Amino acid sequence: MEDHQVEIAERESEFRELFGGQEFLEDSIIEATEQIGRIAALIYGEAATDAAFDRLVGACLSMTKKGGWRDALQEEANGIYSETPAGGLLHDLTAYADYGIVLDLCRTVAQREQVLREQVRQGRELLDLAGPLLQDEEKSPLWRIVSKAHARWKLDQGEPLTRADLVLLSGLAEQSVRNRLAEKNSGIEGTSDHVEAAAALPWLSRQKKFLNSLWRYQDDTDVIAEMETYVAEPLFVPVAPDKSVFHPGLKKDGAYVVGETGSEREFTDFDEALRALQAMLVPTWRRPTEKGRWTQVRGIDWRRMDRKELPTHSA
Repeated sequence: MEDHQVEIAERESEFRELFGGQEFLEDSIIEATEQIGRIAALIYGEAATDAAFDRLVGACLSMTKKGGWRDALQEEANGIYSETPAGGLLHDLTAYADYGIVLDLCRTVAQREQVLREQVRQGRELLDLAGPLLQDEEKSPLWRIVSKAHARWKLDQGEPLTRADLVLLSGLAEQSVRNRLAEKNSGIEGTSDHVEAAAALPWLSRQKKFLNSLWRYQDDTDVIAEMETYVAEPLFVPVAPDKSVFHPGLKKDGAYVVGETGSEREFTDFDEALRALQAMLVPTWRRPTEKGRWTQVRGIDWRRMDRKELPTHSA
């Protein structure tokens, strides 16, 4: 069990370090949104569509009145995965698809399984609706992430897989997997349309690019218990869609920047900035993305934390 915890921590660390470096999942979201905008413009007209989409996109991404929603999608692309529900979903599904882990804190294996079940379901629904809007659906990050997560889910649930599932999970070329299925004594039996999970798992475990699922071994008990311990100096801080919070380490050029575009305010004192956020209908502040770009983020919830738990520098 201890070995599993070490490997789980290593996988999570590697995922967070590499995520977004080679695959830009925001491209799929941008393309689908632009296509939806074109459809809406044909039905409702350009002016009505732009007004509605300015508000829709602006609810998640920082936007200037001059640039509008199309520019916001391009200029704030780095924040899409953390500021939009779809981006957060694909972020978490990538961790599961590629590393076999779950990022949400869960008390039990059953709860973690339910989280996964719902994430895979939502991912497939998103792909079903948005996939046909993409120019090359099967080469998109959206298709790869959702399809691979679904393939892993079938494997974890003991359901039959297809050749396409094996290609995604193994990282091998389609022709290589096709040849293995056709060969006798290749270590795997089945057809292109049906490979039993019990036969697929031992074969996949021998492939260099495949990682066995470890989510059933994850244990968040200590983290949850620590979060529920007595709070000496409680503060209520806003929580962003990616579960990060407003904290003392978010000074930009010596000041905290809070408020919507056009009415932003700067505070040098953290407590004053926090009080300003608490007075807002929708708390909004600036923080850096993993690539160091300062973007606007809106709070979707509040969390009670001890002051000493808050980070003192940006990640």
